[in-house]
Amino acid sequence: MKILLLAPTFYSLDKTIKTGFESMGHTVHHHDYRYFLKNWQRQFNVQIYRLPFKLRNRWERYYLPNINKKHIEIFNENKPDLVVIYNNEALLPETVKYFKAKNARIMFIMGDSPYYTASNDYYLHLLFQADMIVLPDSFWADQLRLLGIKNIIVDYPGFNHTLSHFREPTREEKEKFRFDLLFVGTGYADAWGYKRTLFASQFARLNTKVLGNRHWLKWLEFFPELKPKFELIKNRISPEQLIIMKKCAKVYPVDANPAVLNGIHLRMFDCIAMGVLPLVEYRKDLDTFFKEVNLPLIKNYQDAEGLAKKFISNDSLREKTLKELFDYTRVRFSPDIVFGKILKML
Repeated sequence: MKILLLAPTFYSLDKTIKTGFESMGHTVHHHDYRYFLKNWQRQFNVQIYRLPFKLRNRWERYYLPNINKKHIEIFNENKPDLVVIYNNEALLPETVKYFKAKNARIMFIMGDSPYYTASNDYYLHLLFQADMIVLPDSFWADQLRLLGIKNIIVDYPGFNHTLSHFREPTREEKEKFRFDLLFVGTGYADAWGYKRTLFASQFARLNTKVLGNRHWLKWLEFFPELKPKFELIKNRISPEQLIIMKKCAKVYPVDANPAVLNGIHLRMFDCIAMGVLPLVEYRKDLDTFFKEVNLPLIKNYQDAEGLAKKFISNDSLREKTLKELFDYTRVRFSPDIVFGKILKML
């Protein structure tokens, strides 16, 4: 089967999805429309939501059709049997209708809820055209089913086995990134940013390194104990560099996205594949998908430091827990296994 994958390249999920389908013998062409935009277009679009609706509407009448023209061009070049879309990829409803008119099936893999993202006004409408929707949050699933949207699956094709084969850090890298606990994340100027800084501050008394953008600086004023642990990053860290940094750490805290109400953050799966133990902020769906294994959970921020100390100080316990999680996620959440089941339902 020929598959067209529409997804950004700055997440690890695109590589996980592509690897999963290819391991089943399918041909995957990955298209990220951002590569075909000029820098000023990308930068301007990030700021467009701050402008009045009239100006934003004029911009979108120019911006979105250009992107969708390229989507259709790539579609016609590859003639896929299945189009797999991460979130909405700036698609217009008529573009998805065009795909379906050419007998392609449509699968959405949701990372953001249409109720909590302003990236595309048509996102929710697009989901009504899906042949299959894979999403990471049982609460989102209930919301969509209430609207009459069908073919919804809550699952996590999150384990990328290629990450486990990545090279080990050199002696110099281990010395440079010699931190027991690493946390890397985007800061936000609103309450999400406060929550993330509050989360990271729970580990300020440990051998911790926090890397983030300038929006962290606003909230660090409230958590002065975290300031010495924080390093401002002006440019995006390469995926290869981030893997090495994580492999040098003993534990990696995974905070929950406030818009994911019951679901599991996919960063947890990357940590397990890379060989760093995740300390995971609790969400309800963990009780369903990880009830068979001992996943370190943060159910109260006040307990976070103690949980981290427990696994940092005990190498045997940490390695045993990580191996159990590795074996479980490799079998349960490998994308070829998850998508293999989903394709049978299409």
